[in-house]
Amino acid sequence: MNIGINLDSKLPYQEVIDAFLQNGINRTFVCIEHPQFAEVMRALKNANIVVDNFHAPFKKQNTIWKDGEEGDAMLSHFLQSVDLCVEYGIDLMVAHVTNGRPMPPITQIGLERFDKFISYAQSNSVKIAFENHRYVENVRFMMERYPNVGFCLDTSHENGFTPGIRYMPMWGDRLVATHLSDNETVCDKDMHMIPFDGNINFEQTAKEIAASSREVTLMLEIKQINHPMYSNMTVKEYYSSAADSIKKFADMVDSFR
Repeated sequence: MNIGINLDSKLPYQEVIDAFLQNGINRTFVCIEHPQFAEVMRALKNANIVVDNFHAPFKKQNTIWKDGEEGDAMLSHFLQSVDLCVEYGIDLMVAHVTNGRPMPPITQIGLERFDKFISYAQSNSVKIAFENHRYVENVRFMMERYPNVGFCLDTSHENGFTPGIRYMPMWGDRLVATHLSDNETVCDKDMHMIPFDGNINFEQTAKEIAASSREVTLMLEIKQINHPMYSNMTVKEYYSSAADSIKKFADMVDSFR
């Protein structure tokens, strides 16, 4: 089973890439909104690190549900993201349905834009995966509307945004990506901690992933600046701990299969 760690846009990318290589990490995902996107992609290619998927844009994403030029611009941003997938040979992109609170109402204009986005991605052989976020209702609606869309499990969203709700029993059969991180169940706070540093029951998550029989990359989505426990760690130390955690989790998944 493949493992990986996201490329954190808040840290110097070459330092992160060097830490990946020092710890046997050869897969990552990149957010299309990374401020140094093109440079990052060149550096990853030079390091022979596989980009497992892109993360679709999410800044100002809620405008896609509103009538007007902002919503049209957001759709264009989505379509351009599909073009980047094609350009770089990436066949999977993770996306949000909405971002932040409050949840915008599901509107006809928004659905028409998503229809165009999903259709354009499919016509270009790019798989879209919706990740669980702050609201169950909108993700459920979109998963039912688009039966060919995949699912991305985000463990911190599950724990911090919707505690008590388990997503793998609902959409584990459509799992195509993972965003694995820990949390301390602080309401509405996405801490992006290294697994086993917070209070998420990763044994339960490992059992659920194993039960799905889906072959997906076990991918961390962590951010060093999001929690004070990492403030005194060097980048090298931080990613050494992160690599150990994802290897431990992968062993747990394998043990339940």
